[in-house]
Amino acid sequence: MIPDIRQRIEQYVKPLYAGLDGVQTFDRVERLRARLAGLREGASLDVDLLELLLLFHGVVDRLGSLAPGGRLDLFLRSLDVPEDLARRARGGLGRLEEDPRGIEEELLHDALLLESAGVVAAAGRLMAAGKKRTPLAKALVQLDPGPPAERYRTPRGAALGAARRREAETWIAELRQKVVEEGLGSIS
Repeated sequence: MIPDIRQRIEQYVKPLYAGLDGVQTFDRVERLRARLAGLREGASLDVDLLELLLLFHGVVDRLGSLAPGGRLDLFLRSLDVPEDLARRARGGLGRLEEDPRGIEEELLHDALLLESAGVVAAAGRLMAAGKKRTPLAKALVQLDPGPPAERYRTPRGAALGAARRREAETWIAELRQKVVEEGLGSIS
C-alpha cells in the first residue's frame, strides 16, 4: 500500500478507535500487525487487502453501512482505492468475526483470536472482573483461557492458539489452587 494512502487511512480511523471514555485503542493495530507477521508463513496474499482489513477492523461499528455508497466506500473512493479492492475490503469487514473467507480474512481472524488467548488475556479478563467487583473465587471459576483450536482458520493460528490456551489453563489452575490454599475463597 502506498505510504501516503496508509497515512491518510490512519488519520481517518485513529479518532474512531477512541472509546467513549476517550481511551485510544489504535495501538492494537500494531500488535495485530506483529501477530500477522508470525501467522503469514510466506503465504501468498493481497497485502493491500490485509492492510485495509487491519486498519478498519476495530471501527466497523462506527463506519455505518458497509454497502456501496456508504461512508467507508466514499472514503476509499476519495483515496482512489480500486473498486474491486474496496468491495473485497467491505465484504471482509462484514464477515471477519464469524465467516472469514480468503487467506487475508482468515489471518486477521486468527490474529484477533490470539489476542484473546493465553495468560495475558486471561489476566486481563480477571482484572476486568475485579473492576466489576466480582468475588475472586467466582471470577476464577468463570475465567476463560481463550478460544479452542477449532475456532482458528489457519493451521499456524490453531497451533499457536492451542499452546497459548494450554499455558493459560495451567496458570488458571495454579491460581485457583493458591486461592484455596490461602483461604481467599472456595472454588467450586
